[in-house]
Amino acid sequence: MHEFRYLLDRFWITREQNKELYFSVKRALPDYRRLINEQLGWNLVVNEAVVKLEKVPPKAMAWMGIEEFQDKLDYCLLCGTLLFLSDLDDGEQFLLSSLTEALEALLAEIHPVDWTRFPHRKALVRALRYAQDIGLLIVYDGVSEGFGSDRTQEVLYENTGLSRHFPVHFGRDITGCQSVEDFEAFSWEGEDAERGQQRIQRVYRQLVLAPALYWSEQNRSDYEYVKNQRAWLGRHLREALGGELQIHQNGAFLVLDDDNRFGPVHPRDAVISDAALLFCAQLRDQITAGVYPRGEDDTVFLTTREYERELAQCRALAGNGWGRRLRELSQEKLAEELTAYMEDWMLLEKREEGVVLCPAVGKWTGRYPARYQNAPAEEDEDEPLEDA
Repeated sequence: MHEFRYLLDRFWITREQNKELYFSVKRALPDYRRLINEQLGWNLVVNEAVVKLEKVPPKAMAWMGIEEFQDKLDYCLLCGTLLFLSDLDDGEQFLLSSLTEALEALLAEIHPVDWTRFPHRKALVRALRYAQDIGLLIVYDGVSEGFGSDRTQEVLYENTGLSRHFPVHFGRDITGCQSVEDFEAFSWEGEDAERGQQRIQRVYRQLVLAPALYWSEQNRSDYEYVKNQRAWLGRHLREALGGELQIHQNGAFLVLDDDNRFGPVHPRDAVISDAALLFCAQLRDQITAGVYPRGEDDTVFLTTREYERELAQCRALAGNGWGRRLRELSQEKLAEELTAYMEDWMLLEKREEGVVLCPAVGKWTGRYPARYQNAPAEEDEDEPLEDA
């Protein structure tokens, strides 16, 4: 069922940009429609232009945003662009100046824009680049990036008509939703009779989209479902994605094997990934030795000072093998980058007074081979890690 992976790994598949894959996915619809409709509860958009799986997560996480975007304004400008395109016919051409004028009016009461300001122009460039890459519009004449340095720059675009398929279809009135939390609660509203099905969908969505599913008192019913239905759950996920469902005392993980990897994975062939594995091994050793106590849910709290001390110790023991870029980072920048990476992979949660280490810290660890002597390595000569 590689077609399901393609849908999961992409925002959508358009007939214009990838005709062969578009028809391949359409032919395979019967193979995965039940999984999508019943276990995941997602909407599948299929028409003559696009096949799109609307991947609504059970809970929003920072890494689920658009990677290229840097500011809230980027998203506002993309939404404004979608509204502008919705008033155009398919194939209709328009100028950048027409778009910028419309965006000024559309965002006046939400996030006013001033095109004399360089950050605002760069935000629009990022939004336009994303819209172009995903297929919402086509550049006919000019270069979008030129607007960043010259606000009088003119560009000719064509509307592809795909903008009408971009928004998620919730099937209910969402005008009352004012925050991410509102949307999350909104997704699980319903009668008691629906709660069982919602629990199934919540579990499947978390395992398919996120690195881990952890239990707590708040989601104890999810744990009971995973424990009681582990055979069926593992089978459905294996048939759809490959890999193995691994269940532990306080968490479940869908672990892909080398032949079934797709999309972003951890660990991967990157120095930041190696550093995370080594740091997790350091933290696991300390926790096993009783230096830091574990909570009932297998989480461990470290103050900021304790966390930074452990990172400094890990860097002293193995940091010379991390490659030149990480070696040259200040301790503050290294902590910032590594913490962000580990938080994205649900290895820890950052708090104001410190960090909470998640159970996966004890699962995903690595060490350099015994012969490693912490000698400086060239960027392309890093020692491979061994599983702990």
